[in-house]
Amino acid sequence: MSNHNSSSEAPRATSLIRDLRFQVAHRLRLQADFNLVYREGSRARGRFILLIATPSRHPQAPRMGLSVGRKYSKGAPLRNHAKRIFRESFRHVRAQLPAFDIVVIPLQSGNRHDFKLICDELVTLCQKIERKLEQ
Repeated sequence: MSNHNSSSEAPRATSLIRDLRFQVAHRLRLQADFNLVYREGSRARGRFILLIATPSRHPQAPRMGLSVGRKYSKGAPLRNHAKRIFRESFRHVRAQLPAFDIVVIPLQSGNRHDFKLICDELVTLCQKIERKLEQ
């Protein structure tokens, strides 16, 4: 019998999962942080996302907050689904993003979002804002 899970693979997988978690250090949590991003941030609009970002005061890593209001959908299950998709996308592309504080506002309610397209758009919009801020 062959064992598919060798003991050397388990720590590596655990480490990878730990690196992809949406940790407190990667979240915008305080209303003051959201207000700062809304007030001072640059905006970029894509097909699925309105992104507002400003250079982070904590330059270790990008931080993200979500704003999914009733305008997106009156039903909580659709809003919660959108939040899960956008959090997951952020976790997967976080290493490619500049050290920004980001507020993500999903557009196009009622659609089931394609994970890969969301990841690509998140990176593209962050790059667009980064170029804006360099000018």
